Amino acid sequence: MHDLAVLLAHPGQPVPASELVGVITQSRGEPALDRQALTAYRARLRDLDDDIDEADGNNGTERAARARAERDTLVAELTRSVGRGGRPRRLGDDTDKARKTVTIRIQRALRLLDSHHPALASHLRQAVRTGTTCSYQPSQPFTWEL
Repeated sequence: MHDLAVLLAHPGQPVPASELVGVITQSRGEPALDRQALTAYRARLRDLDDDIDEADGNNGTERAARARAERDTLVAELTRSVGRGGRPRRLGDDTDKARKTVTIRIQRALRLLDSHHPALASHLRQAVRTGTTCSYQPSQPFTWEL
């Protein structure tokens, strides 16, 4: 609830997730994938897409199914390893840890609010944004008393 209180006290203003968590020093960590690995993943995905197209055109359903399964596995791995815009996530990144922590804490607080004040929980789900920076951006101005 503390995270929500801070955001409600500063409507429309971005608040770094690291500030909400209280991270003082920030480690950027190592990239989850280096450029060479990312290039190799993308090349393999292109090859698999070509294999799928070719197999589908030649009634090679088993071959296409194997290629699709491998493609799904690679896409899942890439999804875990890259963030928005295709930038590699960083392992041991304090900023990313703070983002995850705040998102989980706010989701938990909203679940608790669901049973006590569902209208408020619904409003906050629509107005609170989480990420490396978090904010409370209501569709109309509110005055809160905390």
